[in-house]
Amino acid sequence: MAKQQTNPFRFNQVVEKEYFCNRPENILVSDLIKSAQNVALIGPRRTGKTSLALEVCRKTKHKVIHCDLMRVGSYAEVIRRLVEAALRDSKAPKIEGFIKSLAHLRPTWTIDPISGGTQFTVTPSEKSTPENVIDTLRLIEKRCVSTDSILFIDEFQDITALPKHESFIAQMRSETQRWHDTAILFAGSDREKMKALFTESRSPFYQSATVLMINQLEEETFKRYIGKRFEQTGKSIEPECIKAVLEITEQHPNSAQKLLHFVWSKTPEGALANLETLESALSLTIRAEQDEFERTLDNLTLMQGRALKTIARLGGESTTSLEFLEAADIRNPTSSTKALMRCVQLKILLKDGSTYRFTNPFFKAWLQRLP
Repeated sequence: MAKQQTNPFRFNQVVEKEYFCNRPENILVSDLIKSAQNVALIGPRRTGKTSLALEVCRKTKHKVIHCDLMRVGSYAEVIRRLVEAALRDSKAPKIEGFIKSLAHLRPTWTIDPISGGTQFTVTPSEKSTPENVIDTLRLIEKRCVSTDSILFIDEFQDITALPKHESFIAQMRSETQRWHDTAILFAGSDREKMKALFTESRSPFYQSATVLMINQLEEETFKRYIGKRFEQTGKSIEPECIKAVLEITEQHPNSAQKLLHFVWSKTPEGALANLETLESALSLTIRAEQDEFERTLDNLTLMQGRALKTIARLGGESTTSLEFLEAADIRNPTSSTKALMRCVQLKILLKDGSTYRFTNPFFKAWLQRLP
């Protein structure tokens, strides 16, 4: 019996090894971390920043201490996430000295009710201070050196929500600039906040890392990757179908992988995926998210909803033009801008200069289908 092929396209998760589509940035990031240089990866969520960082570290044979600071709310929480990241996959005898070095922590071992395995957690003091975070970072730096690891801090810009964060950021920069043998990878999805941290001269982190903007995948590289993944699993795909997938998803890595997942699943073994296959896959993809799209639209004002529908049909380049205002039934450019900026605040749209685009291309496709 022939082995059943596994779908080669993965989404909503970190992708690695053969599932990872190489990017031009890979070589530069690899060269930088080999020489212990810091890197800041900036780009919208789901554009592959985490996958890129982890895949580069895998290929350079570096271990990774991966700490996600998304929506971190206190210094105690920063410490907890850093320590748990540093001790992930570690054995009990190896962590005793580490924990003893941090007197303000209370370690706890629990049993995972699903896997039956042990889970390690720490409970920092609620009165934890920025100085306690710096103490934790010093120990993590020693651990990085001893294990040949890279510190990878995801959603780094969320530290700006902490109380007295300006002072903490200055302390953190003062500490990490002494790390001569360990690279730090920073990543963040809020472009303005990340750029303020790493490219504005008044920031302590100014010029402390090589800044790379991570957006769409390079078109020709992505096309070759898609064709190869179909061929390796005994199927094929028309060039016109690949082109349409990239147009619909605007070459957004996660969205393209998601749509391709359904295109592949709709293609019989040994068959050719075409535009008809794509239409069926797109309908399935939209249907899976339709409830969320409807809730999002219901929570907007009529003007905001009309503005979104008009961007879906006309594009987001000329949102103050007479054509756009008439199509959206909006009286003046100021009202249009106000409506669209609210959608930016809600993470429905991204604003790049004077152009707006959807964070979720399938929401755009759904709006295009509405009457």
